[in-house]
Amino acid sequence: MKKIIAGLLLVFSVFNLYGQVKATMQPQPKAQQKKEAFIKYTDPKEKVSVKYPDNWRPHLNPQTVFMFMRPVEENGQKFRENINLVIGDAQDLALVEYLVDGRVKMKDQMPGFKELKSQFVKINGIDFVRMIYTFTNSGLVIKSVLFLAVDNGRAYSLTCTAIDSTFDRFYPLFEKMGESFKINIK
Repeated sequence: MKKIIAGLLLVFSVFNLYGQVKATMQPQPKAQQKKEAFIKYTDPKEKVSVKYPDNWRPHLNPQTVFMFMRPVEENGQKFRENINLVIGDAQDLALVEYLVDGRVKMKDQMPGFKELKSQFVKINGIDFVRMIYTFTNSGLVIKSVLFLAVDNGRAYSLTCTAIDSTFDRFYPLFEKMGESFKINIK
């Protein structure tokens, strides 16, 4: 069962890469110094919610509960920043155990995996680990922030991803989305 958990960690980390589509549409104009507006997404079946930028669009994938992607906004944009959620069975593992097992599997299965920073945080009353890491895929250095929680026997893996060169620009947005994430909503 630990292999299933590790597989889920790999899926949520790498899946967002395969959701990328080569940009063929015309770039949309950038908002000029406007305050970021958010939309609240609620999944009543999984009892989770998150807020994401109002110009990001859903990307359907049966492997995730949800995925939202930034639109093409710049000429030559190489990657569409995104957020996705994968939920799996925690197999009676505590958060720390899940994290330790995930680190080993990510290092083994993600080329160039490097954990940059991890920290235990509380988000809406639930304990999470926030991990920032990089890896390579298709010639790109990918940088992600993972918000990982184990609650009532379920593992919640909320991942926000960018390429290394744009990550710092999007990190404040990723933090806002992560802090908006709620589990067990009524």
